[in-house]
Amino acid sequence: MYKKYKVVKKVQESSLVCSLYLELADGSRTEPFLPGQHLMFKFNIPGSDIPLFRYYSFSEVYNPEYYRVSIKKEGVCSSYIFDHLKEGDILEAKGPQGSFTVDIDTEHPVVLFAGGIGVTPLLSMVKSIAAKNPNRRIALFYGVYDRHQHSFKEELRVLKAADVEIHTFYNNIHDDDVAGSDYDYQGFIDLALLHQDFNDPEARYYICGPGPMMQFISDKLQESGVNEENIHTESFASLALPDEEEEENTTEVNDAGEIRIRYTREGKELVWDDRYRSILEFSEAHDIEIVSGCLFGDCGTCLTSLLEGEVKYMHPTMIKPDSGDCLPCSCVPVSNIVLDV
Repeated sequence: MYKKYKVVKKVQESSLVCSLYLELADGSRTEPFLPGQHLMFKFNIPGSDIPLFRYYSFSEVYNPEYYRVSIKKEGVCSSYIFDHLKEGDILEAKGPQGSFTVDIDTEHPVVLFAGGIGVTPLLSMVKSIAAKNPNRRIALFYGVYDRHQHSFKEELRVLKAADVEIHTFYNNIHDDDVAGSDYDYQGFIDLALLHQDFNDPEARYYICGPGPMMQFISDKLQESGVNEENIHTESFASLALPDEEEEENTTEVNDAGEIRIRYTREGKELVWDDRYRSILEFSEAHDIEIVSGCLFGDCGTCLTSLLEGEVKYMHPTMIKPDSGDCLPCSCVPVSNIVLDV
């Protein structure tokens, strides 16, 4: 269920990232979340005649009075937030949701790798662990292009002063940048810096950032002997829109030139609108709820029985559904389909 949130504060964290502090508009307490989770926002933006859905991660420890989510400026909705959203405005969101989470109560070491805006959920993890169990071993490797894109700099400095192991990498160094203060290393994230104390078979690894970065780090960890089950990833890549030429050759439409989606349990049949990025977003826009988690086909939370028809995946997914199933968060229909929803 979507709830209304009031923007009580808007903070610029870097040249491309801002944070929103949100209170429930009815004055009630916020719902607890797990570090790493996110909210699903529904936007009705001037110029768009369909609702737009985006997912923004919590970047702070849980506070019953407010949520903090952080956003990178890179698309229609985030540009609207940066350029037009004001303190006092109301947003609609549902959640918390998401399966990219860390258990803050266990003792095993945690290593986190962040690329750019991927630091957002990992910062929530680091701060939550440090607050609950300050003696637990934590290391954060954080890579950004340069100082202008270095988000949460002061918060990370405070964590480092409290003996949280933090390594910051700048790809581009300015003349007045100070090594050891502004940044730690130049170049890309280097796993060779990982302290030997983390050579623990029970250590957990969390990676969030661009796809190639996540794949590289995951491969290197496994090459060094880390069990794949101990590596957790979350992508912030944008969902692609269908390729028009390919759709022309592969999409099967009915006599009216339409693709229809039938929801058996909801008792509804709707005409697909290819302006939506996924079946999940289309369903949300029509008040049909499909429980979801990672939103990129990596967790399987939204796995749904595909009773009839065919779908096309808009990006690679870690979960590979059987022929009778689909991942609505990551696919669009290419023929009339029937879902067990």
